[in-house]
Amino acid sequence: MAGKNAAISMTEGPLLGILIRVAVPVTLTNLVQSSYDLVNAFWVGRLGEGAIAAVAASGPLFYVLISLGSGLATAGAVLIAQNAGAKRLDALDHVAAQTLVMVGTMALVFTVLGLTASPPLLRLIGIAPDVRSLTLDYLSVRYLGMVPMFGFMAMQAMLQAVGEVRFAMRVQIGSLIVNALLDPVLILGLGPFPGLGVRGAALATVVAQLAALLIIFHHLLAGHSALHVRRHHFRPDRAHIWLATRLGVPAGLEQGVRTFSSLLLMSVAASFGTIGVASYGVGIRFLFFWFTPIIGLAAATATVVGQNIGAGLTERAETASRLSAKVGFLGLTAIGLIQIPLVPTIMAVLAPGEPQVIAGASTFAYIYLPFLGLSVVQQTMLATFRGAGSTKQSMLLSMAQHWLFQLPTAFILSQLTPLGILGVWWCYPIGSAGAALTGLLWFRYGSWRRRLVPAAGKREMEPA
Repeated sequence: MAGKNAAISMTEGPLLGILIRVAVPVTLTNLVQSSYDLVNAFWVGRLGEGAIAAVAASGPLFYVLISLGSGLATAGAVLIAQNAGAKRLDALDHVAAQTLVMVGTMALVFTVLGLTASPPLLRLIGIAPDVRSLTLDYLSVRYLGMVPMFGFMAMQAMLQAVGEVRFAMRVQIGSLIVNALLDPVLILGLGPFPGLGVRGAALATVVAQLAALLIIFHHLLAGHSALHVRRHHFRPDRAHIWLATRLGVPAGLEQGVRTFSSLLLMSVAASFGTIGVASYGVGIRFLFFWFTPIIGLAAATATVVGQNIGAGLTERAETASRLSAKVGFLGLTAIGLIQIPLVPTIMAVLAPGEPQVIAGASTFAYIYLPFLGLSVVQQTMLATFRGAGSTKQSMLLSMAQHWLFQLPTAFILSQLTPLGILGVWWCYPIGSAGAALTGLLWFRYGSWRRRLVPAAGKREMEPA
């Protein structure tokens, strides 16, 4: 355990200030992370429609693996937060190293799986041969970068769990700058460097993520962090691996459910033709922009709840969750309402020269913007359960949102009523409302408070 770090204390002090100090850097980190694809898209767009289609076609295959693989990083962050709250400082280093061992192993498996399964899957979903070849060029490089990508994700999540949010943010910003500088060189070619096309876009991202991984890993080895890993910490610990797997599998499935459900909703929108898909794509892009601060607040909530549960301060953890939900609900509801007059202008920027798409996406935004606050409540409940180690509960709540409320609503209203595509638009606030209400009831009456670590000085783990 290193003595020098910039960690934010979560178990004492005003909760609102702590939530803000954690949420803002995490939100900025997420914004930067989402900019990788935007930067790549800017330069890939200069290669023509085939290259654009190839990168787009790679998305579902690649991001399903990311969603499923994120569970182990979540498990590591939960255990780091609870051990930090319990002041079990030596355990932090052990958990960090074990998480990296598990994530690295999983990334290698996903690399082999992706390289093997992508060709038949692309044929199965009907990608044209010329586009399929470019897609495989792009994916082959991205899959080879699975280890640095997952390793970086895991270390970033663990640093956030001990409150070192600003360092993770700075590394992410630096990584994006590297990616942006490499893109034109590797994609189009510059000086002695030949243009590699879509392979160059993938390589630029892999190199940037590898650089970020090495910087954070050095940070952990050099004693500048609350996490200070040594060689002996990497010896596989079967008891820890079993615990982390039990936490990580539901967390990964939760993310996988969300990704898969988004694809199903897009297919429902596609039943209304090209305008329907385009309107959905433009509208959802604007919605996802506002999900960035929502997810930032949720990540802060999970960290604060986890540390306070680990410290035995269950009442403070509950107070943090309620405060996060209230502040987020009021703030995002206000933001949503304020933006309503600006919707046509925003959609015109996102879809220039496409009046039908602008009209459809604007209607979508008019429906979901007043209910943004409900999304905060739902995400706060998911984060609360996750931070408390109840990843099964967060998985079940996510399943309820998508499979009990959202998808049935989209299908019934769009296919069986005169609403048509408006039914797809309305499934978002209805799904958020159903999940928010279910989450609040579970928070109030259900069992979700799980202290996964003993107090400082105790050797044995309490039953999970």
